[in-house]
Amino acid sequence: MPAAPSRRPTILIVDDSPGVLQNLSYLLSPHLNVVLADSGPHALAALTPETSLVLTDVRMPGMSGLELTRQLRRRAPGLPVAFMTGIVEADLRAEAEALDVLDVLRKPLRPGVLFPALQGWLGQQVPALGSPAPARTPPAPGAQSDRAAPAERPAAPLPDAAGADSPRHHPPGQVPQQAQMFVAGLRVLPGVTAACAFDLQGVALTPTGALGAQVGAYVRFLLTAAQTLAPHLGSQAPLKAAQLEFQDRVLVVCPFPGGVAAVLVRDTPGASGVKAWMRGRLT
Repeated sequence: MPAAPSRRPTILIVDDSPGVLQNLSYLLSPHLNVVLADSGPHALAALTPETSLVLTDVRMPGMSGLELTRQLRRRAPGLPVAFMTGIVEADLRAEAEALDVLDVLRKPLRPGVLFPALQGWLGQQVPALGSPAPARTPPAPGAQSDRAAPAERPAAPLPDAAGADSPRHHPPGQVPQQAQMFVAGLRVLPGVTAACAFDLQGVALTPTGALGAQVGAYVRFLLTAAQTLAPHLGSQAPLKAAQLEFQDRVLVVCPFPGGVAAVLVRDTPGASGVKAWMRGRLT
């Protein structure tokens, strides 16, 4: 008699920041059943016998992660709990140890740290954690109800540069050829230090170089957030570009039909040149 397929474990993520909830849901929902809660009381309401692990922020308005864990210890004594926080202090580690918490992870949680930790805690229940999986569009800000809900609902596809939903399939070689053309032109622009193209699922279409393959997932998240924000700003036009400025570099993200170009430049004049170059080729 064939063995029954193993069920995916369910992780309950608790944080008062919508951005943290969206990002963790985006990272983990291809591999686990993810339930989100924006407060301690909502987490307690979302708790079920299927919950395999609780990952909670420590500092939250009202009920803190510490108090939530104390209540969880009374309701479900054997349920694994892990903390996440921006500042890991010795006193907090001592309190976590007293509550039999698995670990205290520093935010922002990165896949290279989070995935091995979850695999260690959940063991063979998550053999594919971190392996490629169909990408999901992160939930739009404000889309979560005030009660926790599973993050497994279907999501709308990311719109392309023309504002229409992206097709499920492209003619063989069409998008990669266009992507290669864009990237080749972008790499020779003044100030550009790296350039890569990704498809609308965040998969690299060209060599990533200094950007790294993981950037694709975050670029897709960034574009989805920007496009969701547009109506709140009174804009009906499709997104042309998104720009993130850091102390020593600027990341410019430009959608094109069927994909998106990610370009790293040294300064804002270089970013302006990248956007002008892309506009000239997309009009």
